[in-house]
Amino acid sequence: MVAENNEHKLIRDLIKGDAHSFDKIFAKYNAKVYAFSLRNLKNKEDAEGVVQDVFFYLWKDRAKLKEIKNLEAWIFSICFNIIRKHFRKLIREKNHLQKFTESFLSDDNSTVTEVEYNDLLEKAEKIIEQLPGRQKTVFLLSRREGLSNDEISNKLNITKKTVENHLTKAKSFIKKSLVDEGLLTLLFFWLFIK
Repeated sequence: MVAENNEHKLIRDLIKGDAHSFDKIFAKYNAKVYAFSLRNLKNKEDAEGVVQDVFFYLWKDRAKLKEIKNLEAWIFSICFNIIRKHFRKLIREKNHLQKFTESFLSDDNSTVTEVEYNDLLEKAEKIIEQLPGRQKTVFLLSRREGLSNDEISNKLNITKKTVENHLTKAKSFIKKSLVDEGLLTLLFFWLFIK
């Protein structure tokens, strides 16, 4: 009963915009939201993104909490909806990619001309050029020269873990840039950097 009253007080304070109450709610639920998201998405970065989104919505929509009886259920409802949207987006991207690939590989070049293809390559190169120095070097050694993480580690005299971190950050930046620039057709390049 005391814990329930404490949570109701936290919610009331949060509705008023109290950041300290938000921090307490975050501390109580963020690990659970992360674990649930990771189990469903199988990807640490995506799970971390869901945690950020859930608690962003908690803060943004805190006025709606007046009507909420069970905060944990509400949080996990938001979490579930974000994960569901994530999967819908992946399906849409996969469908776009499939259509693009089919038209690109077909004998009928009316959909994607050589000029358009070269333009896409140029845009991909510009995105790769924006990577920070070491990330770009590691990415190019991996994807263009086909070196393994161990070979890159030896060549650059850095740990294998550092190589993996650089690759993860580089891939994340490239994927985000493609989406941010609305270059859905360029997502086919993602096949080469996964």
